[in-house]
Amino acid sequence: MKRNKQIIQLLVMVFAVIFASCTKEGPQGPPGADGTNGIDGTNGIDGTAGCISCHTNDNELAIKTAQFEHSLHFTGGAEHVGYANYAGGSCSMCHSHNGFMKAVEDGTNFGGSHPEAAAMSCYTCHQIHTSYTREDYTLHYTDAVNMFLNENENNVFANLEVDGTSQYADPDGLSNTCIKCHQPRHRGTSQPDPSLDGTFEISAGAAGHWGPHYGTQGAIFGGVGGYIGTTDPTVPSGTKGHHSCKSCHMSFNALTGNYGSYVGGHSMNMAGTDGEPVFTACDECHTERGATIDLPGIMAANEVLLDALKADLLAIPMIDEDGHLLGGTWTHQQLAAYWNFALVKNDHSYGIHNNEYTQSLIIAARTYLGTN
Repeated sequence: MKRNKQIIQLLVMVFAVIFASCTKEGPQGPPGADGTNGIDGTNGIDGTAGCISCHTNDNELAIKTAQFEHSLHFTGGAEHVGYANYAGGSCSMCHSHNGFMKAVEDGTNFGGSHPEAAAMSCYTCHQIHTSYTREDYTLHYTDAVNMFLNENENNVFANLEVDGTSQYADPDGLSNTCIKCHQPRHRGTSQPDPSLDGTFEISAGAAGHWGPHYGTQGAIFGGVGGYIGTTDPTVPSGTKGHHSCKSCHMSFNALTGNYGSYVGGHSMNMAGTDGEPVFTACDECHTERGATIDLPGIMAANEVLLDALKADLLAIPMIDEDGHLLGGTWTHQQLAAYWNFALVKNDHSYGIHNNEYTQSLIIAARTYLGTN
């Protein structure tokens, strides 16, 4: 009986296969309606279109790069980038690319410590490879500069701000990029006030770096950061350089010109191989437009005044031959005199950046010492 059931099941399966093989697909039906058209996409751009807006055949970028490689920002920056992490990173804003970018992003004058600090490059000042257009030449920083001196612990200086914007020489405030780093700094509580009596004891170890640090150009330009008189001696002078950093330091187009070295452009140098300043750009305003001013004469006269102040300080003796402060106990007036001396000496322009303020600082310093 069981065997019969198995035979019947097998026959059923065979007939099912035979009938299925006889079933054929019918003719294809009419086509359906067309689907909705898609939206056309935006055509892509040539992969090199953005690059060639700057990397052109006119060699402009190559020329600027060559000039920059002959600047102290490049050569000196690479040599001194090791200072970036000195004193807890307080030097990095001006001694490294990383520190400058952090200070700009944070809105401070502090760059912080960076284990892999890099020297200044094109990226430090410019927004390179951000938009991949000519806008990449835009500067990172063009705002007025809230001066580092405002941060002194005893608040002798306060509310000092320098804005290098000039309606006719620098309407976009490009000089503020320079002033951000080219400003004096001073640590500690030993900030003198010549309106006060009393003394400060400056140790021999601290004396060598006491006072306004080397980049004083922005303060001189803005007429701030020094001492004039004894009533509110640190109030801004009200005089300011009328030009711009760019209009003098970057106005030359030739790589070497007739000066035997890189001058102007992105070298930012203002002197030839003989060490003498080149006033070609300055003369465009100071002679051709009827504003004749003896710029070399101004420098020479202020150098004589500064040498006289140096002689006063040497006679105390308060400084060494290189102009560094000696350790000792000094009055407010003596330290204010030295401060003005260092502010003018470290500016290096002998009045070109701001002649009226430069002379006022030297005269005030000699008055504090009783030698004027």
